[in-house]
Amino acid sequence: MENLKRVTIAEGIPGTITLLQRGVVIRAVAGMSIREFMEEALGLSSDYAETRVRTIFLNASPVDDIDGVKIQDGDYVSLSGALPGICGIAMGRDTVISPFRSEISAKSSDMLREGEALIYLKLFNLIAKEAGPGLLRRGVLAEADDIICALGENAPQGLAETDGTVHLQI
Repeated sequence: MENLKRVTIAEGIPGTITLLQRGVVIRAVAGMSIREFMEEALGLSSDYAETRVRTIFLNASPVDDIDGVKIQDGDYVSLSGALPGICGIAMGRDTVISPFRSEISAKSSDMLREGEALIYLKLFNLIAKEAGPGLLRRGVLAEADDIICALGENAPQGLAETDGTVHLQI
């Protein structure tokens, strides 16, 4: 993955939130906690990670313990602000009823930080809007066909669906 095509887009073009919802890939360190992943790999402030990111899924399981749950290569992480209604209450982090879904929640791990991990990341609602530009400034890996589909007429010139995985940056 070192010889990837590099693609640059303008900040704020329509379709970037759609792309972040479709998913991008982030390089991280295996064994990072979810908190460390948000702060170190994504560049979110500690306060933002704690107060704004209210719904987190790791491989489709809700996460409550952002310090104990660790990532590993190939994991899928989804980040969202507070979700509305019963879904928000049921799947949100540290809610009064989150103990009732303990069977489906992501479990803490004692995994050590070691080796590279490619993490599939999806950002939703206000997290995509607020944190997305900073993430794209840092650079992400994305599939060319996802970029073309999400950005439509705003997709970078010369980018072809057959380009596969590319390094995308603002």
